[in-house]
Amino acid sequence: MIKRQTTINRIFKVSGIGLHSGSEVTLEFLPRREFGIAFVYKGELIPARYDMVGDTRLSTQIGCNGVNVSTIEHLMAALYFSGITNCLVYINGPEVPILDGSAWEFYQGMWKAGVYEFPETEVYLKVLRPVEVHHNDSWVKAKPLNTLEITMSIEFRPPVGKQKKRVMDVENAFSIINSRTFVLQEEIEAIRKIGLAKGGSLDNAVVIGSDDIMNPLGLRYKKELVNHKILDLIGDLYTSGYRILGKIEAHKTGHYLNNLFLKELFSDPKNYSLY
Repeated sequence: MIKRQTTINRIFKVSGIGLHSGSEVTLEFLPRREFGIAFVYKGELIPARYDMVGDTRLSTQIGCNGVNVSTIEHLMAALYFSGITNCLVYINGPEVPILDGSAWEFYQGMWKAGVYEFPETEVYLKVLRPVEVHHNDSWVKAKPLNTLEITMSIEFRPPVGKQKKRVMDVENAFSIINSRTFVLQEEIEAIRKIGLAKGGSLDNAVVIGSDDIMNPLGLRYKKELVNHKILDLIGDLYTSGYRILGKIEAHKTGHYLNNLFLKELFSDPKNYSLY
């Protein structure tokens, strides 16, 4: 369990293409003394916080003074699993690279860079009373708990169907890190018509065909798809700025609802405590 604020021990870089932009982009990770994760793009410092989130269509986008950075969720999840609380991320394009569609390569870079610990604490947010949000038939609920536990359920057409997974020790659930993003084959054309998924391919996403998974090697895990939904949720929850402690249950959630949940959580100081 992380006890204190931390940052990376040395500078490192990661490059790749953006899932939606299709453009090559490079990230440079720098140690940071100040608390929190922040991106720097076009000279603008953009805190990776829930109240900076704008567009949530198929990714989480943050912005400040008209400068935006999108698809931050996998990177935020990698920072969570690495135990990094403070970091500056310099980016030379408007979207974090998708890499293999999971958080694995980001996590590897952070692991190699190492962790430096500060004396300051107050890195956890503990849920003190039930908080929940709904949107159509989707929802996210939280109850008090002394650790983070996540139960996620999803529902798609065959061959996915209904999947459910409970993770009781989230901080050490490393199988979640390399579960990839996914899309239904019939949705790809519509997504590209609105200018998204320009960089999508079988190399960085699981494509669900009419009868089977279209990727030549199939799935990495039997429950890779629900695993990835948990990964997205962890990344989005980390835009709270803290490592949340609580029993989280989510059904058919997405970036919009994840952000709505954080807004509801922070709407009343009686909902949480920090330590």
